[in-house]
Amino acid sequence: ANDFDSDSICANVDSCPADPENDADSDAICVPDDVCGYDPEHDKDSDFICGDVDSCPGDAGNDIDSDLICRDVDSCHLDAENDADGDLTCGELDDCPYDAENDADGDTLCGDIDSCSYDSENDADVDTVCGDVDSCAYDAENDADGDGVCGDVDSCPYDAENDADGDGVCGNVDSCQYDAENDADGDLMCGDQDSCAY
Repeated sequence: ANDFDSDSICANVDSCPADPENDADSDAICVPDDVCGYDPEHDKDSDFICGDVDSCPGDAGNDIDSDLICRDVDSCHLDAENDADGDLTCGELDDCPYDAENDADGDTLCGDIDSCSYDSENDADVDTVCGDVDSCAYDAENDADGDGVCGDVDSCPYDAENDADGDGVCGNVDSCQYDAENDADGDLMCGDQDSCAY
């Protein structure tokens, strides 16, 4: 009758007379006063789950992002992918969670979905070549006449000689490409080939 907790230690000499395990967690608090009898830190994260049965004893949210990493050791505790793009910005704060460069060209399209991730105009001339690698970013034909002058700034985009005779008519539509007077005598022979040009 003098051993209330049946631990074979008489109550008058039992440091925990109502605790059969005699303060199992060695925290100097005996059951029933110790609500976490096997947790010496007494539910340190205050989530009402004793540390010995708490999957995250130092995380009151108990791994809120469900990535199997407790908050006290999870660098991105609200990001289940833990900074997927490795840019040191957690996903829930990252405007571009899958783009480490965070929209490098500033066109409001993240690199992972931007077909031209380094071209803010996204292939302005629609030639399927992004502006950052397109030698003629505003010429869909990319210097069709091969004269080294892009079509958007080439006065004669289809004339590699750019109006060789200087008559204001581009060679590709000039009936006399090398005759500035365009057959002055009207004999259907261009001046550069006509022995009697006049």
